[in-house]
Formats: sequence, structure tokens, C-alpha cells
Amino acid sequence: MLFYDRSDGKRVRALRSFDAILPYVIRKRNEAAVLFSKDVDVEAAMVYARSKNAEGIPKTERGRYSLFGVLVAAVVRTMALKPRLNRFVHRHGVYQRSGIAISFIVKKSFTEAASEGHAKIRLRPEDGIAEVMEKISAGIETARLGESSPDDREYGLAHSLPFGKAIITAVFRILDRFNIAPPSMVEADPLFTSVYIANLGSIGLDTPYHHLYEWGSASVFMVVGRIFQKETRRGAGTELRHFVNVKFTIDERIAEGIYFAHAMALFQKLVVKPELLEASPDLSEVEE
Repeated sequence: MLFYDRSDGKRVRALRSFDAILPYVIRKRNEAAVLFSKDVDVEAAMVYARSKNAEGIPKTERGRYSLFGVLVAAVVRTMALKPRLNRFVHRHGVYQRSGIAISFIVKKSFTEAASEGHAKIRLRPEDGIAEVMEKISAGIETARLGESSPDDREYGLAHSLPFGKAIITAVFRILDRFNIAPPSMVEADPLFTSVYIANLGSIGLDTPYHHLYEWGSASVFMVVGRIFQKETRRGAGTELRHFVNVKFTIDERIAEGIYFAHAMALFQKLVVKPELLEASPDLSEVEE
């Protein structure tokens, strides 16, 4: 690599010997993929979103609250407090990403023929749920209006030129290999992101496990399924509550299993108590 650091992250130099050698032993993301599946109680999150929308907050100010927004806000907060989740492996190096980015697909209408747009939103570790909701709404609106992103224009150019797809992707891979890819291209590409999210629940589907893309730098892929109900023990009895199944595919080279387990527990806690997402986190508590 020509440069150690990149426009989207800085190389982590203080690694344990095992963590440093792992990218040499496991060279591809999908070779390093570990899978997590969890039914997450979203009863309180649904009530929270409805109550916020009932307050009549103007759409132009924060956007409409949604269950998807609560889940995204919980992911952002988890990454803020567990920053090793916001790392990626490039060639043989482990990098700490600069900022938090969330990418997701936006269906322009709920039909098979409708085209899809990509939304990629930038967030700060200190963002609360109001800021997350506003940025999600802006990203969805931009994608549904069909405004061309720099990434879309690059795809169009590559597709229109003879051998364009092969040439342009090959040139980009070379630049990316040496950490000199143009920052604007990295920033526009939805696969250079902290987490890629597929919200299949919005079209009534269950959750499959998803592969990690070798293109880009996403170390976490999250799939959200449809809402369902199941009996849950509450005190001395049981109660019928709403859940969603969430599946994660994670590059194990960025952290060890116990770190992922603690992060998953934190994510669940934030979804069950979404009011915790209103205040900014105390980032002084992060020990990394």
C-alpha cells in the first residue's frame, strides 16, 4: 500500500499479535463472516414512535418517527459506544472508520417493477434519535425523488462506454488498493459504509442471512424482518408482544466474539428502551 491511512479511515497500529495476523490468515470478508440472529422485542419502540408522531412534530424539522428509525438510531448509538464495530479490514490492515455511515436500499414504490435507490447517511457518534430520524427522512426523500447521486452517475458512465464497466472498476480497485481512491468516489459509494441495512420487513418478508460485499468496506450487514407476535414471559405470567427478527453478518477480524455479544446486548437494550436514545451518549465512558 502506498499510504497507510485512507480518506475513510486510519490504520489501527496498536493491535494484539493475534488480531494483527488474522487478516493474513483470513483474507476475504466472507471467509471471515460470522452470523448472529436475534428476535428483538419492539413493543416499546413501536409505542415510542407512535407517541412521537402524535406530538405533531413538523416533518421538515425531524421527519416522521418509525420503527426502522429506532433500530437505526440503536445501531448508531451501539457503534458510538462500541467503536471497534466501526472498523474494516483492507488488504492486511485494520482501519478505524472516520465517522459513522449507514446505507440502505429505498424502494421507490412497493411494486416489483419499481426501481431501487441507495441512501447513505452520515451520522456523528453524539447524534440522538431526533437527528437520526431527520437524516433517514432526508435520505429516503432524496432516493425516492430520483435525484442522481455521484455514484449513480459513475455507474451510468461505466455502463455507457465500451468495456467501461471493466475498465473503470479495475482502475478504482487499483487506486483503492494503494489507498489513493478519490475521497468523493469513496464517500458516494454506499458499500463504503459502517453498516448496510436491508429492511425486508417493509415488504413483509422474513430475514435471510446476507453475505458481506468484497467491494467496499462494510464489515456489518444487518437484515430486518417483518413484525410478528409471540408469547413472552412477563413477571409471573406471559404476554403477547411484537418482535422483529434481526440478522447480522459481521467480519470477525474487527473484534472478538465477546465484544460482539456485548454490543448485541447493548443494541437490544436501546431498542427496548428507546428513550435512552434521546440524549447524547457519554463518550468519555468508551474505553478503546
